[in-house]
Amino acid sequence: MHVDAPVPLPGDAYAPTRGQHRAEPLLALLSGHGARHVLGITHRDLFSADLNFVFGIASRSGACVVSTARLLFGANDELFRARLLKEAVHELGHTLGLDHCSDPRCVMHFSNKLADTDVKGDAYCDRCVARLEARRRRPSARSARNPR
Repeated sequence: MHVDAPVPLPGDAYAPTRGQHRAEPLLALLSGHGARHVLGITHRDLFSADLNFVFGIASRSGACVVSTARLLFGANDELFRARLLKEAVHELGHTLGLDHCSDPRCVMHFSNKLADTDVKGDAYCDRCVARLEARRRRPSARSARNPR
């Protein structure tokens, strides 16, 4: 794991009429990092497309970002850290190829509100673990062309 110094947010990310930042420019910034999986954390309130806000967002290219802005609401340090962990693991799960899960206790369950985040755990359910294992066992197109 490598932790980089903070970087300025892209100027085109801020939407003054909403008082929020668009999540997609942050993803684009992180995608240019060059790491296989990259997690950005911001204290800015984020939104995406037709969603009023997002706790986080990810791309299949390996980049994801989590916003702490709403995770702080009504939280002491312990609850805030638990929420941040859940959202980070959730978004990293997307970078690993996982979709949202129907199990409300699974970390991959979609959080529409803080109560959803508070209810779910910080780990993948058995079905999501099986999906990750199946993806891991599947040979990539590159390794299929160049067996070693």
